Amino acid sequence: MHRFNADEIPPFIKEEMGTDIRRKCILALFDFDQLSSAESEMAKRIMKFDSVVCASNSLLSIDKQGLYAEARCAFRYKKQEIELSLVLVYEKMRDGYYKWALAGANGLTEAGLIDTIRRGYINPVQHELHFSELEGAFPHMSVFYGRNRVVDQLSFVAGLAESGMLQLIGCQSVTYWFTQIPGYVFSVSLHPRLGGNAGWLIHDLMEIPDKDKTLFIDNLKGVI
Repeated sequence: MHRFNADEIPPFIKEEMGTDIRRKCILALFDFDQLSSAESEMAKRIMKFDSVVCASNSLLSIDKQGLYAEARCAFRYKKQEIELSLVLVYEKMRDGYYKWALAGANGLTEAGLIDTIRRGYINPVQHELHFSELEGAFPHMSVFYGRNRVVDQLSFVAGLAESGMLQLIGCQSVTYWFTQIPGYVFSVSLHPRLGGNAGWLIHDLMEIPDKDKTLFIDNLKGVI
């Protein structure tokens, strides 16, 4: 974030890089491996993004809304290892005190824990039989949800964890998603490599109108 905001840069570097130092700092933060050429669609998108950010003087901040950490974690479920993502947000507790808090989870459909395609069937005359077929809805309740029911994957993870059926093995990688720049969403992840540029780099850059960012965030947080 310091490099993106171009603050705390030593004077001798400012003299060497000139007045467009911030544009150069932002460009250096992109993963060069995804740029096939200077004329590619991605390269043009990056150059446009760079111009928009510098013209509007948009800044990133860890304590500003719109930052999400996606922690890809390994879990053990029924003696098998599965991968799920936990989404965290940076929250203010009180003046000067902050914390990371769980805000969502995703990957349960891919891991087979939630079935969003198959629909369970409860006979339409069950109201006359005291809903005796409810027994068939357990333990896989998600396939019996109504069409308009929003599935909160974090609640599923919490339930499985509380029951002891799901155990965390460890966090494998972290991706940070920034929605703070007007009109854009991008990710930052670690690229530890010898060739090309390395370190924490911007990899995914998407043009998303601010009015549509809520849908992106819901998908990230596993609200399906």
